[in-house]
Amino acid sequence: MEEAQARGPRIAAAVKLAPKKMTPFSRPMLRGGIMATAAVALCLALPALGAEFTIGDEVEGQIITSLSTGFQMRLADRDPRNVGLYNGGTHHASSTDDGNLNFDKYDIISQITTVTSEISLKWQDFFVYARGTAFYDSIADNNDLAVNGPQERPYRGQYNPYAQDRARYDAEMLDYVVGYNYSIGDHFGLVKIGNQVLNWGEALFTIGGISVINPINVSKIRVPGAELRDALIPVPMISNSIDLFQGVSLEAFYQWGFEPFKLEACGSYFSFTDTLCDGATGVPSLTDYGDSRAFNAGSGQDPSDFDFPASVGGPQLVSANMRLQDDEPSSVNDWGVAIRALVPELNNTEFQFYYMRYTSRLPSIKAVVPHDAPGTGHVSGTELVTNAPALLGGVLNGLGVNELDGLVSALAGLLNSPVGNSVTDIVAALADPLAQPLVDALVGNGSGGIYGTYPRSAVLENLDNTILHKYYPSGIDMLGFAFNTMEEWTGIAINFELSYKHDVPVYVAETNFLVTTYNAAGGVPVDPVTNAPITALGLPATNPGIAPIVNVPGTDTPSLSGASPNTVYLDKRQDMWLASMRFTKLFASTDNITSVLGASSVTALVEFGALYFDLADDLKYASYGQFGYSGFGTAPLTVGGLTVVPPLMATGLPPYGDYDFYFPATGKAPTRWSGGVQGLIFWDYPDILSGVTLTPAIGFSAGLFGTTPAPHPGFTKGVNSINLQLKAEYLSNTAVIVNYYKSWGGGGGEGGSRNPYIDRDFMGVTFSYQF
Repeated sequence: MEEAQARGPRIAAAVKLAPKKMTPFSRPMLRGGIMATAAVALCLALPALGAEFTIGDEVEGQIITSLSTGFQMRLADRDPRNVGLYNGGTHHASSTDDGNLNFDKYDIISQITTVTSEISLKWQDFFVYARGTAFYDSIADNNDLAVNGPQERPYRGQYNPYAQDRARYDAEMLDYVVGYNYSIGDHFGLVKIGNQVLNWGEALFTIGGISVINPINVSKIRVPGAELRDALIPVPMISNSIDLFQGVSLEAFYQWGFEPFKLEACGSYFSFTDTLCDGATGVPSLTDYGDSRAFNAGSGQDPSDFDFPASVGGPQLVSANMRLQDDEPSSVNDWGVAIRALVPELNNTEFQFYYMRYTSRLPSIKAVVPHDAPGTGHVSGTELVTNAPALLGGVLNGLGVNELDGLVSALAGLLNSPVGNSVTDIVAALADPLAQPLVDALVGNGSGGIYGTYPRSAVLENLDNTILHKYYPSGIDMLGFAFNTMEEWTGIAINFELSYKHDVPVYVAETNFLVTTYNAAGGVPVDPVTNAPITALGLPATNPGIAPIVNVPGTDTPSLSGASPNTVYLDKRQDMWLASMRFTKLFASTDNITSVLGASSVTALVEFGALYFDLADDLKYASYGQFGYSGFGTAPLTVGGLTVVPPLMATGLPPYGDYDFYFPATGKAPTRWSGGVQGLIFWDYPDILSGVTLTPAIGFSAGLFGTTPAPHPGFTKGVNSINLQLKAEYLSNTAVIVNYYKSWGGGGGEGGSRNPYIDRDFMGVTFSYQF
C-alpha cells in the first residue's frame, strides 16, 4: 500500500478498495467465483488483528490466524444440455459433466473448515514472512455423492480416488520469503527472495492480462470464507524494485520454480472439465474414461475384442479413451521487468510499462501416438477380400455397368482367364494374388494416400500405447502498458491496462484433436452397433472392423510411413491482445445514492474488458459448448481413379445406436473479438446493532459480444451472472457471510449450452474468526 500512498490520498483510497488482480481463471472453471470472491476480499475481509510480540530489543513480530467454516448448497436442477448424451443428457461430449452428475438439487456440495496462519518478523532493514494453510472438506471425505448416469459410468456417486485425495483435506506452506530494504546513495530499493506473490497490472476482474506471474488455486476461491489473496499461489523467485529518479521506479523478477494453476478436483461441483481437472487419469470423449462401453487405454482390455461390432458378436465400442500423464516442469526460466512513472502534473497519474517472458500457467495436451501395430496405416486388398467380402461386395454393387464391364475385362487380362459378371465371381477373382494391383487401386483415396486400418484392433493397440501428456507451453512474450489516475470533477478513479502476448496457446476443438489423434494411430475406431447400410464413419456396408482415416478441417492427416510416433497438439500458438478499464467511485454519506440506501458509504466498481485473438480462418478452435463435426468426412474410395464412393460427411449421416447418436454441425465457435463488463457494488451499515456492521454486496458479469477461445478466461455473449452477498461483522474479528449465486443465458443449440453455470445456482453460509 506504500505505492498507493505515494499517489495521493484519493488514489490510495481507490487502490485499497480495488486491489490488483487476484481473480479466477476461466469461464468454464471460474467465472462463478470471481464476484463472490471479489466481494469477500474487497469489502468483506476481516481487518488484520493478530498477536504482536518482540524478541529482544530489535526484532518485532506478528502472528495472525484465521479460522472459517461453512457450507454451500446446490439450488438448481440439472440441465440436460450440460450432461453428455451417453450419460443421460443431450450434450454430445461427456468430458464436462462429472461435477454436474455428482450433486442433485439441494445437496450440500462442500462443507469446509479452513485454518490459515501467518507470521512476520522484522529486524532493522530485514524481514521474514511465512504463511501456511490447511483445510478439511467433510463432503469429499465421506465421498457419498448423488448416483446418476448409466451403470457403465465409473465412480458413480463418488470422487475417483485421486480426486478425493485432493479434495478432502490438505496442508501446505504458501509464502516463505526473506526481504531487505536497502539504499544506494539516494535510491531506495527492496529485494525479496523465496516463495512470494508479485502482482502486476491494473485489471481486477478481467483475467489473462498483465498479471500472469502467480497462478491461481481455483478451489480456494470456491471455499466459503475464502479471501482473494488465498487464491494466488506464491512461486519461488527473486524480485527487486528500486527508485531510479524522482517518480520513476524499476522492478524486475526472475522465477526458477514452477507452479501451475491448481484446478478443481475432478467431479467436484465447480469442475467443468473432466480432462484438465485435479486428479484426472484419462481423457474422455463420448464416454467417461473407464466406462465399460469404451476402449480405455491402459486398462488391460484386449483390443482384438473390438474388431467386430456387437451385432456380429463382439462387444459394443462407443468411444476410445486415452491415458493422461502430467508433465509439469521441474524448473523454468521466467523473468520480467516493469517501469513505473508517477506524473504529478497529470493529476498524479502513474504510467506503467511491462515486459515478461514466461511459461503458461494453464495446461495443454499433446498426444504421442505410435503406429507400429501390424496392419496399421492401410487396408490391403487381401484383407478386404479375405476378411471383408461384404464390404468389397458393397463397393462393387455401387459401380455402374460400364465400370463393372471394365473391371471384369481388367481382371480377365490380369488372370489370363475369363471372369463372370456377378459380384460373387468378381470377388472371387479379386482374391487371386495376380489381381492384387487392381484390389489395391480399389481402396485408394484418389490422391495416393491411405484409407484406413484393418482390423480396428490395430488402432486400439496403438492407442493402448499412446500417452496424452498434460504440459505447459513455454516461450510466451508479453508487452504491457497500464495507468491509474483520478478524474477530478467526478472523483472517479480510473485503472487501465493493455497487453500484447505472442505465441499464447489456444485450444483447437475437441473433435479436431481427438480425431487427428485417432488418425495418427491408423484411423478412427468408433463404430455403430447395427447392420445399417451406411455406418457411422461412412463405410458403405456392414462394418467389419475397419478404422478409416477421417479428414479433419484445417488439419493435415498425420503420416504413418515413418517409424517414429506422431505428436498431435491440442493447442495452436496465436497472438492475443487484452484491454480492460475499471471505474471506481466512492459515494459519501451525503451523496444521494447513499442517502436513499440509508448507508454510511457506497462503493461501486465497474470494469469493461475486451480480448482479440489472431485466429486462423481454416481451423476450428475450442470454447465451452463448442462441439461438432462440420467438414469431417471419410476419404473417397476409388477404382482406377474413378470415385465409386464419394467422401461421406459426418453431419449427413443418420442417427444410430441405442442413444440415437448423430454427428452435429459445429456451433458456437469462438470469435476473434470478445468482451463484456463485470462489477461490484457494496455499502455499509455500521453499528446496526451494538458492535455489528452489516455489509450487503452485489456482483455481476455480462458477456456483451463474441466468445473467447479456450482455455483463456473472458466472455461469451449473452452469458450473465449475479452474486448477492450479505455480511454481518462483530467487533472486527468475527463475521457471518451469506451469499447466493445465479447465472443465465447462453443455452440452446446443437452443441449444448455455452454457459457451464446455467444450472449451478448455489448458496453459501460461512462463519469466520480471526485472532
